[in-house]
Amino acid sequence: MEKLFDVSVIKTLKEGIKKGRWTLKDLDTPPPGWVECISNCKGNPAFPQGYQGVEYKNLARLKIKKPKPIEEKVELTDPKDLPTYF
Repeated sequence: MEKLFDVSVIKTLKEGIKKGRWTLKDLDTPPPGWVECISNCKGNPAFPQGYQGVEYKNLARLKIKKPKPIEEKVELTDPKDLPTYF
């Protein structure tokens, strides 16, 4: 199951593409802050293996899976389950 945050970010990116704020190709290149973070990890003694975080990917290219409809069930109360008052 996808997190709500991921779905809302994907929708926001796709709406921005439709409105002409950016293109799909613009989102393929990582932002400057991302590139700087990765380059700062290279050769840094605090990060001997380099950057090991999340890999950058264009979320606008991901397909959103529609959730399956939830089947609602109602439990009927049997009269014998009710308390009897005398």
